[in-house]
Amino acid sequence: MPTLKFPLELDNTGSFAILEEDSTDYYAQLLSLCALTEPQTFPFSPTFGVFDPTFEEVDRGQFLLQAARFFPEIAITEAEIELNEQTGESKFKVSFTGS
Repeated sequence: MPTLKFPLELDNTGSFAILEEDSTDYYAQLLSLCALTEPQTFPFSPTFGVFDPTFEEVDRGQFLLQAARFFPEIAITEAEIELNEQTGESKFKVSFTGS
């Protein structure tokens, strides 16, 4: 089923850009939404998401648990935090395969 791309953007025809189910971009979007959503945000699924890591690093274990629970079709092959020592910026890098 086609899914709207997030954040919303227009394609070259002026329609909203969509992602095809089971594509790499589709799976990346699902994992991104899981990482960017706080638990208790959605009343219909209050356990979805991970806690805001603004002042801490992403809780890798919580992310892996949530991804496995809500997206069993995605196999995460790597999840690591990269720290830029010059800027202090950290990035959460995830590699995966989808079935």
